Parts: sequence; structure tokens; C-alpha cells
Amino acid sequence: MTVSAGPTVVEALLAVPVDTSVPVRLLAGRTTRNAERASRSLVREAMPGCDGIAPGEGENGRVPASELCDLWQRPYKDRADAVVSLEALNDAFKARFGTDMCLSSAYRDREEQAALRARKGSIAAPAGQSNHGWGLAIDFCPSVYTGQPGTWLADVGPVFGWSNPAWARRGGSGSYEPWHWEFTAAVAEKDGTSR
Repeated sequence: MTVSAGPTVVEALLAVPVDTSVPVRLLAGRTTRNAERASRSLVREAMPGCDGIAPGEGENGRVPASELCDLWQRPYKDRADAVVSLEALNDAFKARFGTDMCLSSAYRDREEQAALRARKGSIAAPAGQSNHGWGLAIDFCPSVYTGQPGTWLADVGPVFGWSNPAWARRGGSGSYEPWHWEFTAAVAEKDGTSR
């Protein structure tokens, strides 16, 4: 009977696939308002009229229409830089689950914020204090933030610059809102206290 010593070191190293992906900590770094892409033409084809540039003009709930872009689910819009990133996240979601992410809210003008506060009370931020009013927040349907899709979103969302903020998580400082996600780099550029 012959006993094999197993593969040599070289054979073992060659048998292991090399991971050439970019580490998540590098992908989730600080973004700029100009959402850069390897091919700007690809972005334009996917989102006609949305170049990903958001000068940051206006005020909460009064963002100029020129800075907002349509999302895949009408009538929802968000700020141009957030939309470019969110569209990329949706593409990854669609590749994984075979469907677009379902949205329940996005940009809210001042009047929509006030009406929501009147209906929902303290679970909704006062008008002018919501990151929805800057076009930097999105609310997902339960089919996106629960179960396997929810676990995937928690892992992958930050790679694309989106997260469920600490205040909205169980045990956070605000209402528990697992559906509420924000474009983190742009929110950090604001005062950081809005929700």
C-alpha cells in the first residue's frame, strides 16, 4: 500500500482560486458628489438625463428638479448622485434576486414631509429635517429589507454607499425603521443630524 503525502505546496497554491475583487473597505470609502463611473455613457444609457452630478443647491424639501433623477419605480426620484449609486445597487440586487428592489418612498418635498408628520406623528421627522427632503434617503418595501434580501442588503448596501442608519436600527436613538436607508457619504456632508 502506497501512502500519498498529498499535494506539494505549489500544487496547493495553484489549486486555490485567487480573489481579485476589490476589498469592501476600499469600495465603501468617501464618495464625491460627482458619481464617477468607468464609462459615463453607460450611466447615461441606463438613466437618460441623469449624469450623477448634484451641486447641492436648494434646501431641505426644496431641491431643484434639475438635481433630481427618476428611479426605476415611478414616481420616485432622489438626488442625482444618490440615484447613480442606488441604480448600481439595484442592478446587483436584480442579478441576485431576479427583480428590482421595491420602493415605498424617496425624495419628499416640504409639503409631503409635513403631511407625513401629520399622519404618522413622531415616527416621521418634522418637515425640513428629513434626509428624504435632500433626496438622500429611500424607503424599501418589506420584500427588500426582510429575509434573505434583507440580509443581502445589509451586507452589500454599504459597498454601494447605502446603509440603514444607526438611529433607525433596533436599539437606536430613533424610531425603529428597517425600511429607511440613506446615501451615507452625502448625508455625512450635511449636518449629520437629519433623518
